[in-house]
Amino acid sequence: FNDTGVVDRDFINSKRWGAAITLAADPLREPSPLPDEDPLPGWRAAAAAYYRAMEGVAGVLMRSLARSLGLRSDYFDDSFRQGLSTLRLIRYPPRDPAELAAVQDPAVWVECEGTRRYLVGAPHTDSGFVTLLAQDGVAGLQARMRSGEWVDVPPLEGTLVVNFGQVLEQWSAGRIRATEHRVLGSGRERFSIPFFYEARADAAIAPLPLDRPDLFAPFEYGDFLWQRMTSFVEFRGMERERPGRLR
Repeated sequence: FNDTGVVDRDFINSKRWGAAITLAADPLREPSPLPDEDPLPGWRAAAAAYYRAMEGVAGVLMRSLARSLGLRSDYFDDSFRQGLSTLRLIRYPPRDPAELAAVQDPAVWVECEGTRRYLVGAPHTDSGFVTLLAQDGVAGLQARMRSGEWVDVPPLEGTLVVNFGQVLEQWSAGRIRATEHRVLGSGRERFSIPFFYEARADAAIAPLPLDRPDLFAPFEYGDFLWQRMTSFVEFRGMERERPGRLR
């Protein structure tokens, strides 16, 4: 979910909640639908605490990346204040063997170490900046090396997987590459919790001071994100629901 019901890191001490920074007129900043508290007592508080912790970890990573690029450590900070960060809970259900046997689409099947495996998550890169992923104990996640080889990303207790996204790759002029990844099915139920660290809707993404100012045309992150979202079939037809300011 987004910032609704979640303490923004700038507001932690004053205890102002996410409702103060939502905007009903903007589909990217609408209040999130959350489950009722009665059947899940304590769930909202636990999820909010986890969200805040992931914001802190991602902020530290961005400051480290800034230093590695020769920038001030706080160079990216302002872009992420009151950002669109999203926490998702994902379940990959097991597939019935009989159902799989009838699947003929070659895009569903891959060869992995001499074994035919099916995909439950197609190869892709995340759209934004930094993704922090918590896995359960079921393997299946793979990342693609620059050589083109797919390698396992094993689920290790007490660790997070870090993926970099497309906008970060563009912002860093390719110095930081977006992480292509996929998920293989194993016949077992699998859960994962990705936290997508996102900038504010009106954050300006422009070439870094160490690059040519004409490297790419500046854009607002919300415009990019909305354009990307509405390219997916489930959002088609909603393009005009958010007035764009693409430049």
